[in-house]
Amino acid sequence: METVQDHINLGMAFTVSKNYAMAIKEFEKALSINPEDAEVHAHLANAYIYKGDYEKAVASYEKSLKINPMNVSVITKLGRLYANMGKADKALEEYKKAIEINPNDIAVRHSLADVYVKLEKYDDASREYGLILKKEPENTEIRFKMGYIFEAQKKFVEAAAEYEQVLKSNPKSPGINSMLGNVYRHMKNYDKAIEAYTRAIKVNPNEAGVAFNLGVLYYERGELEKALEQLEKAKQNKFKNPEVYTLTAEIYNKLGKKTEAMQEYKKIAGSGTADPETHKAMGFVFSEEGQLDDAIREYNAALKQKKDDPAVYEALGHLYYKKLMYGEAKENFLKSAELGRESADMYYKLGNISMKENDPAKAADYWKKSLRINPSNEIIKKNLKLLTGESL
Repeated sequence: METVQDHINLGMAFTVSKNYAMAIKEFEKALSINPEDAEVHAHLANAYIYKGDYEKAVASYEKSLKINPMNVSVITKLGRLYANMGKADKALEEYKKAIEINPNDIAVRHSLADVYVKLEKYDDASREYGLILKKEPENTEIRFKMGYIFEAQKKFVEAAAEYEQVLKSNPKSPGINSMLGNVYRHMKNYDKAIEAYTRAIKVNPNEAGVAFNLGVLYYERGELEKALEQLEKAKQNKFKNPEVYTLTAEIYNKLGKKTEAMQEYKKIAGSGTADPETHKAMGFVFSEEGQLDDAIREYNAALKQKKDDPAVYEALGHLYYKKLMYGEAKENFLKSAELGRESADMYYKLGNISMKENDPAKAADYWKKSLRINPSNEIIKKNLKLLTGESL
């Protein structure tokens, strides 16, 4: 006659051989003989996990714990299962139970802290990680996680200290050096940020993200040529964020290299990832180059994605004004003003358009608005004097 242990042994053997369906059958046979065996319920839960049936695994763990509620191992496994299922609150409950039973269990405390991080309860996570560090001060994994928490809380000095401790054990880690560079950049300690990013690239020259970050840093420092060098490295290593092209274009613009800037903008447009700011920038460059129709096209593309940008409406107004399309110019200027934008040049041109529409009173009103913003415009003063007889 087969015993409970016989079925347990067979179930374990099937589990090892990854025949989880048969393992489940054997554990169920064992439970049909003794339904109050907490260990078998736990084994059954494990088999369900391997099979991918998490809800049944939860039910089996709960049955095991109903029989033996003090089994820290099963409580921890249930907590881990809930965490993997994305049920962080439930995982938290289980880990807290386990800690109440065994407060010295470092592994459980570690898991508890990780769940606190997922829930963005950073102070609670710091407390738990801190208790681990008191017992294991050289635990670099925990120090790294402490650094991450401090960084998330914008406590950059504390984050840098933790990352520096981690680097003592692993000075060549490109990932830690990169994160340290990010922290120093937030602290505006650009020299240390550059050192950290440079160490990361030295270990892994193909690290496109680090090259991009270093390029951004040089850009923020105004070292445009060095920034370009790093951004080109990022592109060569297939950095996927379109921002690399946007920033490269901005640098070329600042260097007066309009053709090169436009080439970068076109790469973004060609990839289909251009955002409103990219279209806006392309519109500006086309406008500067005198390519008015292309500029109008780009500004309109920006408005399709972001309809409430007053600066774009004003820019379109100026372009249509140059093309002598006064109706379209007026429409865009008025939309810009409606959205709260004021510009001396915009009101000046609205005044001119009103004169073309034989509305001198409206023209005078617009010109006065222009003068309030730019009182030094002598042309408007002369126009108003001729129109109204007023000396301004």
